[in-house]
Amino acid sequence: MDKVNRFFELKELWKQSAEADRSSIDRQITELMDSMTDQEVELLAVGVQNDFDNIHQEVAEIKEQLTIRERLEPVLPYLSVSKLSKDYFNKSSSWFYQRLNGNKIHGKVC
Repeated sequence: MDKVNRFFELKELWKQSAEADRSSIDRQITELMDSMTDQEVELLAVGVQNDFDNIHQEVAEIKEQLTIRERLEPVLPYLSVSKLSKDYFNKSSSWFYQRLNGNKIHGKVC
């Protein structure tokens, strides 16, 4: 299981690294995979499938946010977003649009 955990550590490191550093991480991943037993490869396959499932769930949530925006699109020009955001949320219109558009604020999707 340590090799499986190491794979996911390297994957995260690869995602966060600069392009120049990725080749060395690619080599480490290749060496790690070459040293895995069949059982470790099966555990890795299960872990990767779980990773894909999580990604698909995140994409579905983003799609749902987009459909809310799409549903409101025909009426948005006729709404006073400023009044709506102040009266119902006690916030600014920019705050409301950030949430409506699903913008990232402090690293989190609103």
